[in-house]
Amino acid sequence: MMVALALLSIITVAMAGTFLVGYRAVSNEARVIAADEAVSGASVWLTRDLNSATALPAIPVTVNLASTLTVTYGSPPITVVYSVNNNHDLVRTVNLAATTAARGITSVTVTAAGCYATVTILPSATGATASTFNVSNRPGGCW
Repeated sequence: MMVALALLSIITVAMAGTFLVGYRAVSNEARVIAADEAVSGASVWLTRDLNSATALPAIPVTVNLASTLTVTYGSPPITVVYSVNNNHDLVRTVNLAATTAARGITSVTVTAAGCYATVTILPSATGATASTFNVSNRPGGCW
């Protein structure tokens, strides 16, 4: 009985270690997927709005809890304001109607050189790295 109990204890400890390693792997993968989804959702809206903007605000600008990005385009003018709230949501406000553009965003930085804007999105997922993309080829020309 004692031998069986000792053997069962050893097997249980080995299985627990295996499950712990699996749990960590799944957790890390979930964070990576969440970061990818956040960047993907944010990049679609930002690309669209920056491509359509008639002018860019003073660049560089970083959108986070303390600052916003405002762009205007169209006729009649449409004003779009990006901000990050306390829940790490990138909030896109169009003519005073706010919607969540992406979840899991710490900050968005926009810089510009000539007719090109570079956008860097920092996801809030632990261990996530920033993603950078360029916005160019504006049909209306440079800002």
